[in-house]
Amino acid sequence: MVSPNPKQITDPEALRALAHPVRLTVLELLTVDGPATGRKLADLTGESTASVSYHVGQLVKWGLVEPAHDLARGRERPWRATSRGITWTAAGDGSPEFAAASRALREQFIARRLAALDDFQRHEAGFDIAWREAAWVGEDMGYLDPTELTEATERIKAIIAEYTDPARPRQEGARRVAFFGYAVPAPDGPR
Repeated sequence: MVSPNPKQITDPEALRALAHPVRLTVLELLTVDGPATGRKLADLTGESTASVSYHVGQLVKWGLVEPAHDLARGRERPWRATSRGITWTAAGDGSPEFAAASRALREQFIARRLAALDDFQRHEAGFDIAWREAAWVGEDMGYLDPTELTEATERIKAIIAEYTDPARPRQEGARRVAFFGYAVPAPDGPR
């Protein structure tokens, strides 16, 4: 059964294992689009079925993916995500290994979302005007303490979750939309 909450990752080995573009793509497909067979995942990722099988196995090892036995038909073996995404603490276990693994995974997330933004910018003219007007890129800056920052990010995540909940009916004309945000301490003064 898929948990509606993100899975908390506490093992630096799991973070390192996840910091792989194919695994992140497979996990995203299963999380956002639902269960899929290895063949379908191979078609969607451009990877071989053997490669996808290996990466699914790594995701299973860390409890992020499981067989969807209830959806199996014939020889098909569909897989599903076990939760609605992943999360991990900044400090983890306090070890240098955790910090390095956390940084590697975060770098993969950032690279994927910046690539999606770049792709939109390069192909923006191909979207109809409603999508071009609805798309948003913005920024702001203010002074917050850690408690206020936590409150702000939790509120933002809650709003996004209302729209990304897999149980929410998909509206006609809906398409995949990538949300990407950050809220980090900034250097003093303009840059």
